[in-house]
Amino acid sequence: MNPIGLYLHVPFCASRCPYCDFYTMRAGDNEKEEYLKAVRQALDRFAPRRVDSIYVGGGTPSVLPGKSLADLLDFIQNRYDVSDDSEITVECNPSSDLEHFLPEVTAAGVNRISMGMQSAVDAERRQLGRLADSRRVEEALTLCRRNGVDNVSLDLMLGVPGQTPDSLQRSLDFCIGHDVPHVSAYLLKIEEGTVFARRRDKLDLPDEDTVCDLYRQTGDVLGAAGLPQYEISNFARPGQESRHNLKYWRCEEYLGVGPSAHSYLDGQRFHYAPDLDAFLHGTEPVSDGPGGSTGEQLMLRLRLAEGVPTADLPPQVLDRAANPSLAPYLARDDATLRLTREGFLVSNAILAKLLQDLEF
Repeated sequence: MNPIGLYLHVPFCASRCPYCDFYTMRAGDNEKEEYLKAVRQALDRFAPRRVDSIYVGGGTPSVLPGKSLADLLDFIQNRYDVSDDSEITVECNPSSDLEHFLPEVTAAGVNRISMGMQSAVDAERRQLGRLADSRRVEEALTLCRRNGVDNVSLDLMLGVPGQTPDSLQRSLDFCIGHDVPHVSAYLLKIEEGTVFARRRDKLDLPDEDTVCDLYRQTGDVLGAAGLPQYEISNFARPGQESRHNLKYWRCEEYLGVGPSAHSYLDGQRFHYAPDLDAFLHGTEPVSDGPGGSTGEQLMLRLRLAEGVPTADLPPQVLDRAANPSLAPYLARDDATLRLTREGFLVSNAILAKLLQDLEF
């Protein structure tokens, strides 16, 4: 059997950002330890498998005690057949106590850090509810490298309040100047139930055309700096793409554990309810039915810049892709069909047209 990815969802944050609708909350030390105990118990319910990537996301995993998370990673590596060259990622907030956290988790095998910077411009960071300034982000990068982690990804947000091409350039220059090998750049989406949704009319948001220009600017600047786009929102030096996230987009199998975590395992999709109490009491995940249909695979794989081999595409998809109205959004040669950067900007609409009658 092919190795799977393992995802752990940590539902805790020091504070909630005004744009965030993820399942997160504040928690005390006892609640964090109860959560870690429940993760072990949940993992025990699944037969051990070969694993070649572990991703600890959230929330903010770096609010956990480093030693406690290290103990959990040791537990996983003792129970599962974890490859020696596995990619082990932990999401961190630069405002966390990384001076103590990083030495403990890197000693347990963490070799990749995904850091929630969002912007290198302090005024934009304050708008986004980020507690640390850009100087602290620099310190966090230094701490990562001091602890042997050069494989660091920085998150950027595009279309945030007050953002301009010049301010975005400052964030891109920060990533390039600090020799970061991976950048995830996400378009801000105003989610219902968030602080930003309640304040929508008061936010100084760039208009739609400007946001599209910011996206193009991100791809052009990072690509010229040696970080080509490999997925709708992700850019990396060749060979330093997120191996774990590639599993999602290539429709490979993974196990997700924790409240709101999703899985695709043994041909089935399932998820844990976004309910910490239920998870702590051992509630089983909820079935989402079978996964891996042709439509699902194509929808996910077309998120990637590598596209999909034309030999894998049903005839009706190839026929639709030949429609001249889609020419600005699709690139096709004898071997591959893929979205262009303009296609990435409107990917939902393009994929809906291409895949409209396929099974999902």
